[in-house]
Amino acid sequence: MTKRALAALALLLTACTSTPTDNNTLAIALPFEPVASLSPFSDDALMTTRIGVGETLVGLDDNGVAQPWLAQSFTRPDDSTVVFTLRDDATFHDGTPVNAEAVVRSLQAAWDAASRPKGLGKTPLSFEAIDEHTVKVTSEKPDPILPQRFADSGTIILSQAAYKDPANPTIVGTATGPYVLDSVTTTEATTHKNKKYWDGTPKLDTLTVDFIPDGPARTNAIRAGEVAMAQAVPIAQLSSLGDAELQSTPLPRGVYLHLNSARGPFADPKLRAAAAKAVNPDDIVTTIYENHAGKADGSIFSTEANWAVKSANTTTDAADPNGTTIRLATWTERPELGEVASVIAEQLRAAGFNVDITVTDYNSLEKALLDGEFDAVIGSRNYQLGAADPVSFLASDYSCDGSYNLSRFCDATIDAAIDKASSISDIEQRFEEAARIGADIVAANAVIPLAHEYSINAVNHVNDLSKDPFERRLITVDTHR
Repeated sequence: MTKRALAALALLLTACTSTPTDNNTLAIALPFEPVASLSPFSDDALMTTRIGVGETLVGLDDNGVAQPWLAQSFTRPDDSTVVFTLRDDATFHDGTPVNAEAVVRSLQAAWDAASRPKGLGKTPLSFEAIDEHTVKVTSEKPDPILPQRFADSGTIILSQAAYKDPANPTIVGTATGPYVLDSVTTTEATTHKNKKYWDGTPKLDTLTVDFIPDGPARTNAIRAGEVAMAQAVPIAQLSSLGDAELQSTPLPRGVYLHLNSARGPFADPKLRAAAAKAVNPDDIVTTIYENHAGKADGSIFSTEANWAVKSANTTTDAADPNGTTIRLATWTERPELGEVASVIAEQLRAAGFNVDITVTDYNSLEKALLDGEFDAVIGSRNYQLGAADPVSFLASDYSCDGSYNLSRFCDATIDAAIDKASSISDIEQRFEEAARIGADIVAANAVIPLAHEYSINAVNHVNDLSKDPFERRLITVDTHR
């Protein structure tokens, strides 16, 4: 056992919660280990902006609409172009200026990356420095969400020094945020404040980030006083947190029961209707999530967002399951999903289905999930990743050619509606249309929304953490003890 673990155990046994005394330092625990030294061209990208090191040209407001961030402003001269005006007082951590040449270099590297940030899409983009503080991005085709694409954390802007290996840029000392990355391993990242930050002087001197994938271990770390903030505390651990404050933020992430509408029992709409009738999502919210999640209310999208309107759902006559056997699967990486599967299985059994459950790690399941080998799948899915566009999410998850269609759903009318929505440039109208299409998908019982997840952070004497529903920001220039 490590010295850190022994210290944590000793404090736990004495039921003692540490009170931080150094107001200029902060240690936090995040739930995922870096897989590529925080490279923006990897699954690490979100962590770079979350810990206050990297910044993108635009951020997102609470509804997922692009707002200026590292860029001072942006305009849309036409449907294929966005022009960014850069701040004239921003510098990289290595002291070099954030100018148009540097921004074009970063954006081009992101576009050329083997693991291109998903938010950039597939339509070819070109990047041009108009003058020292102006960058023009042109899409080969009209693109209603072009500014949104540069909110993807994979498009953080880095100095020239970051690209000694263009395929694997380093963010150590090369980014723009309020904190400068000093070092990163698979277990820890260390930073110090950026005294020349464009938005003022950060209130902390140093920030240390512990990467702790194990939920109980994160809980123990905050109880032992090793960290002052632990992100994504498991529901089952909440009662053991003592005096730590819980901060919950609704996320654009749903928990869904996908019914295989292409083959097997649920190819029959009447059996899908029987399953929908049998499932009680509110039980999931109250028993599994202990009310630390939002009720689904039949919506793919959380109605915490003001655009997530719903249309009236149609109904289908339900058939008698009469002992029909179904194979239900979910994965272990999110501990609540296994418990959700047990509750859903009992609800379906009570309605007359015979249910076999598979619960294992996601990597072992993925191919079978995407190939439609299961009759039903319980999954957790963020519907505003990348460009934060719910229309793109519907195209990926519920269209005939969707790349992540766990429901194996294919409906020509829905596809036509998604295609039409994809051309809407008014963001509010676009998002509302996505919600209406989502209601129609639920009406077909291709998917049964079960809950909308919250980010649950345990906090001990930390102020002004960002409550970003997209989890792209957490530590800001104003965060302090």
